Amino acid sequence: MFDVQGKNGKQVVYIKGEVNAQTGGELKKKVLDMFASHNAAVLSFKGVVYMNSSGLREIIDLLKNANKMKKELGLCEMSSDIREMFAFTGLDKVFKIYETEAQALG
Repeated sequence: MFDVQGKNGKQVVYIKGEVNAQTGGELKKKVLDMFASHNAAVLSFKGVVYMNSSGLREIIDLLKNANKMKKELGLCEMSSDIREMFAFTGLDKVFKIYETEAQALG
């Protein structure tokens, strides 16, 4: 479902497949656990083929928790469909979204 690599002081989470209620919940738990020892995470959507509203809700909940913990969360490498979902819902104004992983690691 996802791989994690440390790069430039941030944890990059490479998501694969679908993001739905179950996989989104697992992702949220994994990233929140990472925040115990890291201050920043980047979610790479490069391998995501589909995300539904339940998956989106888990990503939103993850951002809320990250903000409470004063941790940094960035998103990158979204397909045009997923990027459109964020834009349509106005979430592109709430999340830090980057075109490339390199920009997210900045």
